[in-house]
Amino acid sequence: MSADKRLNKLTSEFDKGIALAKCRKCGCMKGALEEIRDSLAGGGDQDAHELREKVETWLGKTQESLYT
Repeated sequence: MSADKRLNKLTSEFDKGIALAKCRKCGCMKGALEEIRDSLAGGGDQDAHELREKVETWLGKTQESLYT
């Protein structure tokens, strides 16, 4: 699977997950997004920049965690 396909799959899965109320309240979801954000903080190419923006958007949709 190409890098573009893997990136598309990843973003698709997070799009689906963040649409679910239970996932928006899940500490696992928030933790995964924070780890991705932190790993991309060092810069990168256009794909990394776009993914960082998506991650920030998803993080903005998370709610207080029910599960940690």
